[in-house]
Amino acid sequence: MGGSGRDYIEARYGKLGDGATILLIEGRSYTLLELLEVLGLHFEDIRPIDACVLADEDLYAIRYFDSEERRIVAYEFDRHFRYVREVSAHIAEWLGEDESF
Repeated sequence: MGGSGRDYIEARYGKLGDGATILLIEGRSYTLLELLEVLGLHFEDIRPIDACVLADEDLYAIRYFDSEERRIVAYEFDRHFRYVREVSAHIAEWLGEDESF
């Protein structure tokens, strides 16, 4: 992947924070917190940001901030909530800082 992790994440999933707060999957609406729970990602250090549909691939993604790792994570899954892939980038890429915390 060329460029920064932020560039890739925003090219694939849209500008951070511009995604949905509710996804309709197989006829049911899920809030961001419900998605984290279903995916087994609901932990104290995880903060949901947004979610999106990757319609061309029949996939979904939820983006969250992992405060322990200081990373923005995009977690992709299918309509059965099976893991597909994840991509992450350090929060500094959004804050404009070149060094790690």
